[in-house]
Amino acid sequence: MSNAKIAKILRNVAAAYTIKKIGNIFQIRAYENAASTIEGLTAEIGDLWQEGKLSEVPNIGAKLQEHLNELLSTGKVKHFKSVQKGIPPVVFDLLDIPGVGPKTAQDIARMGVTDLADLRKKIKTGELVSKGFSPKIAQKVMLGLQSLDQQGHRMLLPYAAAQADKVLSYLKKSPDVIQAHPLGSLRRMAATVGDLDFSTSTRKSKSVVEYFCQMPGVVRIVDKGENKATVMLQNGVQADILAGEPESYGALLQHFTGSKSHNIHLRIVANEQGYSLSEYGVKKVRSEELIKTETEEELYHMLGMQIPPPELREDTGEIEAALKHQLPDLVNLRDIKGDIHLHSSYRIESPSHGPGVNPIEEIVKRAKELGYEYVGVSDHPPGFTSTSKEYTINWTKERTKFIQQLESRTKGIRVLNGLEIDILGDGSLSVPDEALAMLDYCIAGIHSGHRGAKEEITKRLLKALESPYVDIISHPTNRLINERESSEADWEKVFEVAAKNNKILEINAYPNRLDLRDDLVREALRFGVKFIINTDTHEVSQMSNMKFGVAVARRGWATKKDIVNTLDWTSFAKRFKIKE
Repeated sequence: MSNAKIAKILRNVAAAYTIKKIGNIFQIRAYENAASTIEGLTAEIGDLWQEGKLSEVPNIGAKLQEHLNELLSTGKVKHFKSVQKGIPPVVFDLLDIPGVGPKTAQDIARMGVTDLADLRKKIKTGELVSKGFSPKIAQKVMLGLQSLDQQGHRMLLPYAAAQADKVLSYLKKSPDVIQAHPLGSLRRMAATVGDLDFSTSTRKSKSVVEYFCQMPGVVRIVDKGENKATVMLQNGVQADILAGEPESYGALLQHFTGSKSHNIHLRIVANEQGYSLSEYGVKKVRSEELIKTETEEELYHMLGMQIPPPELREDTGEIEAALKHQLPDLVNLRDIKGDIHLHSSYRIESPSHGPGVNPIEEIVKRAKELGYEYVGVSDHPPGFTSTSKEYTINWTKERTKFIQQLESRTKGIRVLNGLEIDILGDGSLSVPDEALAMLDYCIAGIHSGHRGAKEEITKRLLKALESPYVDIISHPTNRLINERESSEADWEKVFEVAAKNNKILEINAYPNRLDLRDDLVREALRFGVKFIINTDTHEVSQMSNMKFGVAVARRGWATKKDIVNTLDWTSFAKRFKIKE
């Protein structure tokens, strides 16, 4: 049972709670948070269960552990079945559509819709609207259906990368494999990945293909030839391999890495210079002579170009820049000096959102292992609707004292005191200024009303950007990949005000966020906006997700100077006005 399937089961239970009005908002959120956590894991939840490590997974409490144990042991859960009893099955299919929540799904089902195809038909013919369904919502649902068609069953990048690493590790153990690489959207580090594609350089294609098909975890061989194969893995993922000759491996690797648009544009450039490109190699047009291209570097250099990093190969200007030798020097993981959006298990009553799993001391220890110069703990504050202003101020004062004492006795790294607070519906902040004044920095984000009107979302962000206490806007578009679309906002206005007020936008590396999106990162750069790459960690192993945030920055053409947590401690402290 895959992570995606289990996440879907938990979201269905949360929806059933909502529809039947049983339980409370905290129970519903518990299921939703657990689903998001499981979907974002790089390990299989089934493996963690077998290893007795469910208790180490964030947002999986004791009761949920019981339910998951029953699910993974028997394939079903009595409680889940009873909660969903009486709700038409189509409701849960409708929930897969981005933007459709439990209430809308239930309304659609009541109008006689039997499945997604029937829904599409009844929106197109106007039958749904004729029965009283809102035309505006119908239009949004149709857009959601189109989005669902496009995303299909794509994996989150971190999960895909973790599965690909296992395959690559296996391939590289073969004495017949000279080189092995991931291909396609995975090598370009796109936010989601379809199938897992690999290439190998070898002089024994048939042997490598056979070796691939014998890989542990293969449950079915879909197709097998002399130099390629397709298999299904135990986790439901399809994996493909292409085995190429060493002399033309660079051409094969280039062809199956670049997007379709990048490759078409590159072929035009090559033709203008008298070459023809294909996955089989590079030839001179006139003589049909095959040119040796063992590496991608040889291919691009032959065309007089810089080598576009795989993340940029989307035909968004990288070919023109490479021809002019004007590609940016993209930020690298090794440039990162710290991570300051991390959630701990620090004592808190009525938290506004899910706390972290580990004590602050364990977070600091892991940050030191990663070689960071500074680390910031940014817990969610007490819930503003369930605690008083005085309580929040006193809690912040106690927590500040705790972190300062920890910092004073910690060697080799600076420990910073931050919070991640809410930008409320009217743009005000969920924590009083008296508490914010105690912090080294403040991260503010929208955590409710994500589907508000464009003008409303813009207004909330702009008001937060005007606050003297807000330093960073977290996960700015509020998207949850494969679950919730990005909020609409006047991004040009947001970027303009952020740059003017010297505020920082976060590139959030959490697996199902990867937000700010890469296209918006590049747009924001035009306004001079600065970014910070954070992991939004809720369990220390997630601190390793930093590389995926860096990938988003690279896809957005960001350089080291665009990312504030590439600064050394002295420069970083000066940037945030923190006393050294």
